[in-house]
Amino acid sequence: MKIFKKLKFLFYKVRKIRCNIVLFIFLYSIVNSVLFQGPLYHRAILSLETLDFGGSLSLATLFVFQMIVSMVILTTISLISVRLTKLVCILLTIGSAVALYFIVAYGTILDATMMGNVFNTNFSEVTGFAHPRLMIFLVFLGIIPAFVIKTITFTYVSRTKRVLFLFSTLLIGSSWIYANAKSWLWIDKNAKQFGGLILPWSYIVNSARYYNEITSSRQEQRLLPSLRFTDEKSVVVVLVIGESARAQDFSLYGYHRDTNPLLANAGVTVMPNTTSCATYTTRSLQCMLSHLGGGAPIGGGYEPLTSYLDRHGVEVIWRSNNFGEPPMKVSSFQKADEIRKECRDNCPREGYDEVLLYKIEERLENARNGKKILIVLHQSGSHGPQYFKKYPPEFEIFKPVCRTVDQQKCSSDELINTYDNTVLYTDFLLNQVIALLKPRENTASVMMYVSDHGESLGENGLYLHGIPYSIAPAVQTNIPFLVWMSDKFAERRNLANPLPVRNQNYSQDYVFHSVMGAFGLLSDVYKKDKDIFHPVAVP
Repeated sequence: MKIFKKLKFLFYKVRKIRCNIVLFIFLYSIVNSVLFQGPLYHRAILSLETLDFGGSLSLATLFVFQMIVSMVILTTISLISVRLTKLVCILLTIGSAVALYFIVAYGTILDATMMGNVFNTNFSEVTGFAHPRLMIFLVFLGIIPAFVIKTITFTYVSRTKRVLFLFSTLLIGSSWIYANAKSWLWIDKNAKQFGGLILPWSYIVNSARYYNEITSSRQEQRLLPSLRFTDEKSVVVVLVIGESARAQDFSLYGYHRDTNPLLANAGVTVMPNTTSCATYTTRSLQCMLSHLGGGAPIGGGYEPLTSYLDRHGVEVIWRSNNFGEPPMKVSSFQKADEIRKECRDNCPREGYDEVLLYKIEERLENARNGKKILIVLHQSGSHGPQYFKKYPPEFEIFKPVCRTVDQQKCSSDELINTYDNTVLYTDFLLNQVIALLKPRENTASVMMYVSDHGESLGENGLYLHGIPYSIAPAVQTNIPFLVWMSDKFAERRNLANPLPVRNQNYSQDYVFHSVMGAFGLLSDVYKKDKDIFHPVAVP
């Protein structure tokens, strides 16, 4: 009770605070520099070779720069409306508190890529990040300071004085920066990392950048040129798109743990040194489904592989326990929740990827009638931070596990154990797909498994994924790429089974053209050198 009385007394005192807008902007910029820039300064210190006088001067320049940016922007807003300035500061304070939590907890860098992740996150993923520590950040660094700002009464300052303050700020800031021009070489060198850590402007500017990229590319999808069939016979291709699976934790790629006990005896081909084109789902899906691969514009531009095949008579079935798919026109598009609603008996367990296989054998029966069928299964896979919710209890083989979204609270062993259990479950799921295809001896069928990107499990203080590609660690870009073929398919394509590995390096660029090749389809956009089923495939 005493605490509440003290808080009540404090808030009563705050109501009596009077401050002119110019002084408020100056103080707000200082407080912002103290409360929210810790990760920025920490990253800056790590990037300096030595913290001597020159290094200290560079740090001071970084401090002055972000102070000047805040004061210039807020003063400019105050020229429009003082009330608007207060509202903006309240919203930025709350937003920065949340952003700081994710930077501290997961090593996040808030560039345009990460903001794209934020805007494409669904409700279930948002709730997966809920943790008491987040509430602490939100209340003490966001809501309470925002309340203090709300209760401050601004005294009048003429617009002329605000303009003078604006120009004085620009003059002083420019003079400092000019006098320390050498520091800009260091700042420019680390711009990608620093730019994603300056709060609140990192998420403001990069949200605008992401929106601009999307709107500039959100034109009507251009149709790809007509394709032709070189083989009229039926073919079934199952493309399984993994989530956050890194090759490092697959025993098929040499991992010391047996995380792929079933696939090890299933006759799959392991495509070596496969890299993703991005570290987040939406972009990786665009790459895999585009004839341009990693060169595809953000937002697509062209119709994706699924629409292309559907338009030419291939039956395309997309089932998803995830999100981030580009706009597409297909025969059937179902989310996991829709599949569960259809279930009446022998229903798959709630929340797990095996829901994607519910009554899929009925779809496969159409292949007997000479149909070409593409089935895409988009996993939830190894999506964090709640790895422990991605697999059924019987797959919890590696123990102890991490059962919190605050991954820093778990030991490295606990986190890796939990993640490896998700890989074990993926091994089971892929083996189930093969088990559905294998008995159909008269059907030419293929399963391809490619992850969207990898995952960080605390290495170098990083967690999850989404780090800018240019500085992303290998664990976020090195992904598994597995292929299984039926004997009928191998015979028809005159290939050895399992599929021989012809190259030393692969990427997501191979997905589009390999699916085309599996169906025996040709067009002006098809590249045989990116088709793993073509005998002359090269890097």
